[in-house]
Amino acid sequence: MCIVFVEYRIDASYRLPYLEWSQRLRDDFPQVELYEGTDQPGLFVELWNGLSDKQYRFMRAVRTRKDEYAAEPGAWDGIDPERWASLGQWVPGGCAKIHIWQFQKVK
Repeated sequence: MCIVFVEYRIDASYRLPYLEWSQRLRDDFPQVELYEGTDQPGLFVELWNGLSDKQYRFMRAVRTRKDEYAAEPGAWDGIDPERWASLGQWVPGGCAKIHIWQFQKVK
């Protein structure tokens, strides 16, 4: 298990649809916490707890649309990849500007 940080900026003109989307995300995934920068409004960070490595790779592949992060079928059954990828339309620079990092606990 790991912690995953997802960081991105939302264009101000898309704030309302983003907030609606993010509420559905939090409703569907209680393991995610969402934060907005106090000094930088529009800068958001998602903190995910307890993801498996397979779930992390799936999330990264779908949300960044980078071929080197192959999405494994069945990593999260019932997830619509297009819904997750829709975030890219509100981020200036698109999916390339969605930053995702995985962290493991130091032993």
